[in-house]
Amino acid sequence: MSSGHRPRALVVGAGIGGLTCAVALRRVGIDVEVYERAAELRGAGSALSVMSNAVTALAGFGIDLGLDKRGQAVESFRYMDRRGRRIRDLPFKEACDRAGAPSFCISRADLQEALLAEAGDCPIHLGATATGFETSGAAVTVHFTDGRSTSGDILIGADGFNSAVRRHLVGPEQARDAGYLFRLGVVPFQHPCLTTGAVRHYWGSGQRFGLIDIGHGRAYWWAAMSTSDGAPRPDRVKDTVSRAYEGWADEVRAVIEATPQADILTAPSHDRAFLERWGDGPVTLLGDAAHPMLTTLAQGAGTAMEDAVVLARTLAGGTAGDDPVRALRAYEELRRDRTRAMVAGSRRMSELTQGADLRRRLVRNAYFRFVPRHILARQTAEALTYPDGPAAEPTGVQRELSPLERLYWIADRTSPLNVIARVRVHGHLPPALHRRALDTLQLRHPLLRVAITDDGTGAHPAFVPLDGQQIPLRYVHVPQDDPTADARWEREVNEHELVAGMDWRTGPLLRAVVITGSDEAGNVHDLLLTASHIIADGKTCLSLVREWIELAAQLDRGTLPRTDPRRVLPATDDLLPLRLRGAAGVAEFRAMMRREQRAARRRPAQRVVPSRRVPFGQRRTQMVHRSLPSTQVDLLAETARRQGTTVHGVLAAALVTAVARDAQAAAGAHFSIGSPVDFRGDLEPAVSPDEVGTYVATVPSRVRYTPGGPLWPTAREISQDLVRRRRRQEHLATISLPRWAGPKSLADGESFMRFMDEEGPINLCLSNVGRYEFPDRVGSWRVGDAQFLTGVSVMGAIVATTTTSHDQLAWNFSYVEGLVPALRAERIADDAVRTVLSALAE
Repeated sequence: MSSGHRPRALVVGAGIGGLTCAVALRRVGIDVEVYERAAELRGAGSALSVMSNAVTALAGFGIDLGLDKRGQAVESFRYMDRRGRRIRDLPFKEACDRAGAPSFCISRADLQEALLAEAGDCPIHLGATATGFETSGAAVTVHFTDGRSTSGDILIGADGFNSAVRRHLVGPEQARDAGYLFRLGVVPFQHPCLTTGAVRHYWGSGQRFGLIDIGHGRAYWWAAMSTSDGAPRPDRVKDTVSRAYEGWADEVRAVIEATPQADILTAPSHDRAFLERWGDGPVTLLGDAAHPMLTTLAQGAGTAMEDAVVLARTLAGGTAGDDPVRALRAYEELRRDRTRAMVAGSRRMSELTQGADLRRRLVRNAYFRFVPRHILARQTAEALTYPDGPAAEPTGVQRELSPLERLYWIADRTSPLNVIARVRVHGHLPPALHRRALDTLQLRHPLLRVAITDDGTGAHPAFVPLDGQQIPLRYVHVPQDDPTADARWEREVNEHELVAGMDWRTGPLLRAVVITGSDEAGNVHDLLLTASHIIADGKTCLSLVREWIELAAQLDRGTLPRTDPRRVLPATDDLLPLRLRGAAGVAEFRAMMRREQRAARRRPAQRVVPSRRVPFGQRRTQMVHRSLPSTQVDLLAETARRQGTTVHGVLAAALVTAVARDAQAAAGAHFSIGSPVDFRGDLEPAVSPDEVGTYVATVPSRVRYTPGGPLWPTAREISQDLVRRRRRQEHLATISLPRWAGPKSLADGESFMRFMDEEGPINLCLSNVGRYEFPDRVGSWRVGDAQFLTGVSVMGAIVATTTTSHDQLAWNFSYVEGLVPALRAERIADDAVRTVLSALAE
């Protein structure tokens, strides 16, 4: 690292990955100590492959393990059937030549010896079983079962499949069993079929066998055997293996016979669902602790070695400056795609080659017999090629906030401007799934990986990419006997999610809550996803919470979700049709404002009158929740169609009526209500509903209030007005308001907010997303109650939101506490609902 401070790294695990990591880190001047749970380092009885990619990675870092002297370079690679008849010669040597380095097979003991020699005097503490760790500031402390502890600047968990560091990071996880186990051994062996540098794989029905020359007259063999027959007695293992491979090729039976029973090891065959985030703060994972994979591609050791080199290079390079935490996140970003592909590829190859049924065996053999040689060579070379390159920053959004985004940011700095989605999930949903699904969700969407930087004036705030800062996740447990359990989510919304702003300096600009309770049928979880309105609107939040659940369901099934990042979009202002951008857009907005001013002179509109004044910085949003059941929702939709209006028109008219009654308005008074309009489809290019951003613009409608009159004329008036405004694209022209008259800095934010608060066209809104298609079941879980709500901040007095989903209409009334006291808000909400129901009963 670039400063004079020599960071101290703690490596937990002295396997191949941990030792390579120690060697590489010492090469770049980092002090390393290794802690290993075993009482002694033993590698006898098994062997492994150090593929071309790992050889290249090590050589590029100046590490020479003498693999050509200690092991054996692969010269040929053949697939055969159980009787030793050739299926296909893999162009492996050709692929190694393309990759630029040979591949080696070597005993684990010899490779371990080579790494220990390279590690030199690096302290290696044996018998040190880690139990967990804790971080404090820039330091991390590891605790061990014997009561010891040690501290350093960074912690690398290289402690294998059952990693204690990983378990502390993500909680308990289920292994994914492959349905077979391995018997394996290393033995002096010579046979005419096992030529120098030969790798031989034999395929049967639900069984495989590997026979590999590892040099110095020794062979390494492995037998992939079904686990359905149960475990034999220790003194019967060799007999079990011999019986299983009766009738197989002569060399297979011969090498089993040559191996003493005590030298036959048993190893499980399993992996885990890919972990998208390997660390937090000064902690990361490496090798099998980060990405355990099946052995079918023989890349477990190689990818661990790649990890070690990339980690050392990233910590030493200019990517992270003097920030090791930032370097760890950059390392993870660089390694994620390749290791994910290796994990998935190993499992696919296992399922193909281990198959027991006749159809799968025929497909397997036919593929390898007839696939063109150049395709096999290319595919093999891709896996064997080390993806070298400089440690680069994770890609993401890096640009100034647009005028619209800056307006939302200034409002949010004054008083929290959050948007919240909520959904209820019934069934067993383990906490580990929440975290892993959120991490995957964050990787998919660039705007979920940003913070905001500012020079202090607010004139040039900008998005900057985050280096691994996770979406905050909070858990709330509701006791079974809590009588308010069903409404606990409302309490969390009012006490936390609406009133606590995002830390825009550190990011990310969203957070999550899981509220867990139970009912007669089992576990119940309310999932809340809260985002800053700078990056999200109601549809965005609903889309994200749905994706969160769907990702959790994939992980629950053992499926690796895709993490292909979505496109990095320009600011909304820059996606408008050309005639509405920049100066042209301002001209359209001014024309719209002149029309509004003429209408206001003819028909001045009333607004929600505050009960008392509340300073901008003290304004906080609260929410009243109401709903309509499915029978009333269906009747509402049917009656609205019959009356020539829309559901939105009816709900907006009912809200205006309730506000007018609350104000005891006289007959003939006009009220103004805003309707946020979704414009994703109007942009160039269009934006899909599952892309993150704020894509709504509020247009005002001025309507006449008639005490005691029917609701339907008012509803039609609102619906027709919205049609006219959309036809004139006034919703898009509204986007130019911040560019024309919005605050250019923090200094003029106060005057803009005061003008909008006292003289703006609206301080009452209804945001209706309509029928939102949210599945009733996701994976093994039953899902319901999907809805969204929003904060008000300094953007009005009352903002109601409605979502129709899961056979009900959720109607949430957000209000600024004090401007509208709680009892008044409840009175308006109840009156609006009664007005709708009365109209339906007419």
